Amino acid sequence: MRTLIFILFISLFSHAGTQTPALVDSDISLKNYNHRPSVKMQHAFKLKRLVGISPTKAKEITLQICKEPVVYQKLRHQGQLLFYISITKHCTLKINALDGTIISKVHK
Repeated sequence: MRTLIFILFISLFSHAGTQTPALVDSDISLKNYNHRPSVKMQHAFKLKRLVGISPTKAKEITLQICKEPVVYQKLRHQGQLLFYISITKHCTLKINALDGTIISKVHK
């Protein structure tokens, strides 16, 4: 019985020490399960406060990479990754909103 309790005790402490790093501050939850309009607006404001580059800077990056003007741009998140999705006539670009690096580029 003592060995069982000892094993559970050791596994509890070994599991508590492992933690994966997040891309956005891990104290801020980006998931939104409440669907009231006011909560959705607060969530959108929270995302906008976290960005490191402005939407105009993201448009400039898209213009440099795709060499076309932006038709559609939106700030999105996936897990703890915060990014702009910029769509032009022939190109779709995902830009990291924290530092401006290119995540993916797709030609249509």
